[in-house]
Amino acid sequence: MKVGIIGHGQDKFTPETEKKCKEEIEKVLSDSAKEYSIIVISGRSPMGGVDIWAEEIAEKLGFKTMIFPAKVNQWNPVNGYGFKARNLDIAKTSDEVHIFVVVEYPEKYSGMRFKHCYHCGGKLGLTHVKSGACWTGAQALRMGKKVHWHYVPGISLLCLLCPNRT
Repeated sequence: MKVGIIGHGQDKFTPETEKKCKEEIEKVLSDSAKEYSIIVISGRSPMGGVDIWAEEIAEKLGFKTMIFPAKVNQWNPVNGYGFKARNLDIAKTSDEVHIFVVVEYPEKYSGMRFKHCYHCGGKLGLTHVKSGACWTGAQALRMGKKVHWHYVPGISLLCLLCPNRT
């Protein structure tokens, strides 16, 4: 089974939420490996965070990986492989996708802030900080994949719209 692990960059985590997120990623991968032989899919975000932690944890647990790093750090460059193409490849390749997002910005976060994630508009019933991973999850849903949102700290939500939910 190909398990996509994606989410926020490093700057959206505190030391506490980073620790919690890494624990949850390890739990998801360990639980999946109880039933399936797994390959971890991710995108090697230049912002660090979930993508990189997924690779590190996969290596620690002895899992194979399939990584889709963008070659151009732009959403949709005319002549290159950017974030949009990378995210679509993650959605297409994964059998299921796990998205790790934080529910609030860290106090010291200095980037752009949004009231909610405009990719889902809070339609999942819980709000979280904006993430391109949420866009990727929406694409995976359209493709009929199972998608889980993990709200750090502490809430895991299997998308109720997933056609294959259990």
